[in-house]
Amino acid sequence: MSTPPAVRPRLLPEGGLVVCAYCFPPMSVGPAFILDRLLGRFDLGETVVFAGEPHGYSAHADDFGQTRAQVVRVDVPRSWPARDRRVAGIPLRVRTAGNLLVASRLAVSLARALRRPEARALLAVYPKQHFLLAACLAARTTRKPFLVYFTDVYVEGLPRGRRTARRIERYVARRASVVFAMSGPHRDQLAARMAAYGIEPNVIEIPHPFPAPQADAPVTRLDGSPSILFTGAIYDAQADSVARLAEAVRSVDGARLHLFSQMSASDIEAEGVRVGGPVTLRAATSNETLAAQRGAGILFLPIAFGANEIVRQTAAPTKLAEYLAAGRPILVHAPPDAYVTRYAREHGFAEIVDEPDAVALARAVERLATDETRRAELVANAAATFERHRAERVAEVFAEAVRAAIDRPRA
Repeated sequence: MSTPPAVRPRLLPEGGLVVCAYCFPPMSVGPAFILDRLLGRFDLGETVVFAGEPHGYSAHADDFGQTRAQVVRVDVPRSWPARDRRVAGIPLRVRTAGNLLVASRLAVSLARALRRPEARALLAVYPKQHFLLAACLAARTTRKPFLVYFTDVYVEGLPRGRRTARRIERYVARRASVVFAMSGPHRDQLAARMAAYGIEPNVIEIPHPFPAPQADAPVTRLDGSPSILFTGAIYDAQADSVARLAEAVRSVDGARLHLFSQMSASDIEAEGVRVGGPVTLRAATSNETLAAQRGAGILFLPIAFGANEIVRQTAAPTKLAEYLAAGRPILVHAPPDAYVTRYAREHGFAEIVDEPDAVALARAVERLATDETRRAELVANAAATFERHRAERVAEVFAEAVRAAIDRPRA
């Protein structure tokens, strides 16, 4: 997936970055894929990455994770509780305590790495607030440029702890040389937050990157007429829309919904998605997932109607770029104000159902199964839209912004 080492340009003419990113290869999670496709296109020079341990995630033995940077793993021990506990009725924030200990250790390590002469700047990547906190602490102790990349909504996407998050956000606004956003609306939202702190915003949209597929890329055909594919985790940001499609396909003769996810059937059913009959679930490597995307009858892109307002208005799923490159018709099921709905309508690359109606969803599936003209139109528009996400283009926009931030005089 990443560019072969022999043809990689250097990210920086001299030296490298210190990168603070909890989600990093070989974790099988969206932000890690984004960083692999972005940083993996470059010779990273003397770049050092501080990342979390991948043991809590599925690590796949395929071509994922070819960034060739030095990676230092910093995380709680495997034995540390994954969730908070209650003792004698008293809640114990054991996970939070562990994360704060990690953040303290990480901040010291980041500052030490930044003091090396070859370290040109600190790049912090969100999600994982304790890693962002550690980056802010390290940035306070150096005069190196501070760059922040939000691959997810920050303060407004948190269920709790927003007071601390606002303090971190304020520091980022005042200290960051450049902030990267995942979509146009996300860029505008971050710029407005920075302006509210009295800071002239420097926020740049970085569309999720994906390399153009090769002509001989493998293709896997899926059962069903039509076969519908959803790939990735299912949680509150998509769950009600996935559940609605799972019910809708039961009323469409021959239709099959394939869920490719690392989640268990019990976890998915806890989100309200009923597995069984025409709805199947399987785990897959990234290569198997991409091959299935290229062979599916319909690719399903949902945002939950019950999702947080700011999340749905700004969020760009990682799989969006993959779907655009797959050459298959896309079905978007999301509220009218969701970013993916507006983006799909603007560029005409998907059939859209923007009401929480299983009958309308079933009709859309039937249309995409039978209307070849409509399918061809959507595929052509998706190919045109994909040019915004082509990995080479996105990586160059990112590299130019990084170099400019490093070269900009600092007060």
